[in-house]
Amino acid sequence: MDSTLVNPYLTNTLTSPPPQTYRYKCWQERGYHPDLRPIPPDSECGTLIGQMGWVGAHAHAHEYLWATAGNMGAILAETIEETCLIPYDASPRYQLPPQIVVKGLAGRHVLLTKSGSRLDMIGIEHPALNVTLIEVEPDGVHYRMRFGTPDQATLDRNQDRIAPPAPTSEMFHYLLIFEQLEAHGFNALVHLQPKFLNLISRTEHGAPDRFYNFLRGYEPETPIIYDASSGIGFVEERAPGIPELSYESLRLFQNGGSPERYILYWVGHGTFSRGSDLLDAYKHAEYFEAAARMAWEANQQNVKAQAYTEEIVSCILREFNANREINNQHSDVDFPDTETPVQSENVYNYP
Repeated sequence: MDSTLVNPYLTNTLTSPPPQTYRYKCWQERGYHPDLRPIPPDSECGTLIGQMGWVGAHAHAHEYLWATAGNMGAILAETIEETCLIPYDASPRYQLPPQIVVKGLAGRHVLLTKSGSRLDMIGIEHPALNVTLIEVEPDGVHYRMRFGTPDQATLDRNQDRIAPPAPTSEMFHYLLIFEQLEAHGFNALVHLQPKFLNLISRTEHGAPDRFYNFLRGYEPETPIIYDASSGIGFVEERAPGIPELSYESLRLFQNGGSPERYILYWVGHGTFSRGSDLLDAYKHAEYFEAAARMAWEANQQNVKAQAYTEEIVSCILREFNANREINNQHSDVDFPDTETPVQSENVYNYP
């Protein structure tokens, strides 16, 4: 088991503070329940919690984040044992905005970071302090927090002293997209607020119709990976926690019948990327933030960052796709003698 991808409290490497201490009291107010069975670290949920910790630490260490802002979520296919969750009838019950109805998620569990949690702390604190598991009710409108919160009776007794923990304020986006696109590989979503993408979005490269072209001309892997799904989807600036943003994000991910997009950029706010799990979703946000950082630093040093013209990009794509077609046609044919020279029609002679 790779310790970097496992939360230490799920393996008993670290344990809760002693009862009656100040830290223990704070833990309980943030949603820790000593009587719940730990989530198995090798279960689907335990694995995703470990991935959350790795993503938060990696993004923070490489300075991809504005402070530690961002959130993550995943829809679970496996059933979580009831002994790991707050009893259903004791779980706090809340309602989604009237514009968001997700009956397709009825009875499903969704793992989300909590509102106000620091992404860099997910991997080193007990999961209940930073993440929650919500269960959608049959009406598709109400949901219950079944992990990471005091139970309803405790909240009622201490309503003037305990601020109830809550899922990320952007949970509506997660629920709508999971309901509509889970069958297309949207099992996990990561939202980051990356510094350099936000910087570039405020400069001469910020126009949505130029932004992706700028990056695809800077790094040849970009058009190879992302052109088929129409690159980045751009959402003009608007308040982050509103249902309208959920529907605009859904529309852009769906991509009008073309292959679904991997990543959106909420202009001036951050990236929203999808994947089969959290590591897969994170790599798309990391890719574009790393490219933006390289481009920004090159610009500061007066280095021409627009390395490839559209003509060169077209040539790269043409040769890449042609080579892939040839490989597919001859996948069952023996490889030629390694000493036999193979002549390409175009080797380093763009365009």
